[in-house]
Amino acid sequence: MPHPLHEAVGDILRSIQRPNIEIWLDGACGGKGRHIRLFGYEPVGKHSCLAYVDAAIVVGGQIKVVVEIEETNVRPLYLCGKVFATALCHYSSRNRKRTDLADSMLFIQVIKEPEPENGAKPTAKVRQCEYLEKTINEIFKKLGNRVHLYSFHHGLSESFAPGTTGAAELRQQIVDFIDRPAQTKTIN
Repeated sequence: MPHPLHEAVGDILRSIQRPNIEIWLDGACGGKGRHIRLFGYEPVGKHSCLAYVDAAIVVGGQIKVVVEIEETNVRPLYLCGKVFATALCHYSSRNRKRTDLADSMLFIQVIKEPEPENGAKPTAKVRQCEYLEKTINEIFKKLGNRVHLYSFHHGLSESFAPGTTGAAELRQQIVDFIDRPAQTKTIN
């Protein structure tokens, strides 16, 4: 089953070519394999896996950017669950190699532009997600969590095609975050 939004975002991530950077994509995003699994402190095992994400960017040997793409389930409970579960994680294990999460990370959630439900305006879900973005960032700032910035992007797959504003904004946000001077936070 094709995942057009996942593929479009995967193309944007692959366009970020830099020394010392690895782009990890799951199969839906055009990569090889399944979701990228994130773990708490415990050794790799089913009980210690806390989150599955669609993409990650490894900078200098640590995961600096995590991307989660939702084409169908854009309920607040589900969206919050993804970012908060990731905030509890400390490493990923891929091909039997442990990769730590950076002390300062960017978590991006890309959702498919929702269709109106029960006569509601399509912008109601977008406003709801913008509220979540603001509130989650305030919480993480107070807690001093490794997720330094939570960001929300929305649109159809065409919105993230090469040359579009959506593609340029998403790519630029990632590049700006990667290029900024290192910042560390106290991890609770």
